[in-house]
Amino acid sequence: MQEAIDLIAATASFDVSAASTLVIHNFLALPCIEAAPHIPEQRHVMWGATRGDLCAFALTEPGAGSAPRHIEASAFLHEDRVRISGRKIWIGLADWARWIVCFARASGPDAKGRFVGVLVDRQAPGLNVTHEHRTLGLRGIIQNTLDFQDVEVPSAYVLSRDQDGWGAAASSMNRGRIGVAAMGLGALERAIQVAASYASHRRLGKLRMIENSYIEQLFEQMVLRREVVKAMLGASCRLVSAQGTPNVHLASATKVLSSEWCGLVADQCVQLLGGRGYDEGTPVAKIYRDARILRIFEGPTETLLSHLGRCLLSRATRDEIADLFLSLGAAPVHAAAIEELSGLNETDGAVLIYAGWLTTLGLAQAVMSTGRFSASDCAAAAADLVSSELATLRSRAPARLSFEGRIRASRILNTFLQDAASSIRSPVLTDDYLKLVQYV
Repeated sequence: MQEAIDLIAATASFDVSAASTLVIHNFLALPCIEAAPHIPEQRHVMWGATRGDLCAFALTEPGAGSAPRHIEASAFLHEDRVRISGRKIWIGLADWARWIVCFARASGPDAKGRFVGVLVDRQAPGLNVTHEHRTLGLRGIIQNTLDFQDVEVPSAYVLSRDQDGWGAAASSMNRGRIGVAAMGLGALERAIQVAASYASHRRLGKLRMIENSYIEQLFEQMVLRREVVKAMLGASCRLVSAQGTPNVHLASATKVLSSEWCGLVADQCVQLLGGRGYDEGTPVAKIYRDARILRIFEGPTETLLSHLGRCLLSRATRDEIADLFLSLGAAPVHAAAIEELSGLNETDGAVLIYAGWLTTLGLAQAVMSTGRFSASDCAAAAADLVSSELATLRSRAPARLSFEGRIRASRILNTFLQDAASSIRSPVLTDDYLKLVQYV
């Protein structure tokens, strides 16, 4: 796992699109196929996948982006056939792929679970690419909308067989989150490298930019964030090696921290380069665009934080989080978080996000405090950075939001919308916009 992560990070340092191809193909799609030895010619499919036959992972739908359990695509199972109907959107590599790993809601007399994963030939009759998404970043790969119109597949190609396919999808997504975190690490490293090279040559009066005390501190913070992300990825990989599968909580926390800090560092590097940073000809401009998707890919930050917060607060899953902190030698960190959150509304969105950040930064603190990472001055400074981030987070802890407070927030928004309706020109509904709305 560590070797794969290193490869993805190195690739992302040159091209995030290429790294995304590695993650989609190797971390999302292929594990589902590899775990299904019963499918016909599995060895042939896997052999082709190592020699240019790309595989795509089709889960996201117009009404089920960050909530994949709400997918509506159906897979009607009967005797020796499966008939798939539905629409999938933002599917990376779809039109280039040889095989599509598609997830749908099982139906029919032979349905064995709520979800099924099915391996579909890209050339199967009824499977059509109906749209290519024009994205802000990742312009080096293709992302498509797929329409499945009564696509028939032999039942032998059902990947999940007698089991619920959700387990296979969730396992792949957890691996995908670690892959996305590696993409963030590589992009972050290249952004720092480019900005540092520029600052070493750019002169501000008699001094080079990098000799300015503020700039020195800024670069220090960037490098320390990189150290924390790298340590989190290392811890995630070791758990995969020990357990065989990713730890869902650590994978989510690692993905959140890597993507958020990659976006922050990319923005800071664009600012350091000034007008040159805004020029498409410089690497940091491309990194800035590409890095933005990392906070959305494989679970938006807010969704993952809410999930982590809910797991921390819920009595049903609290022990899982406790065991993870215990395995990292940081049980007191978990206990302190539970005590701090006692009495808060466990269903309040702001509380869940806050609890998710407490979990994420708490896990980072636990990882940085282990002997493996505490030997160097840089690691010690990185641990101090995490502690500082936790202190800043706690200074913004959500108060118990009253009903009156929520009414006020709603009123403020409505007042703005009413004012805007009379003072700001309404957006022109172009044909391109109307086409986009169909796929949202």
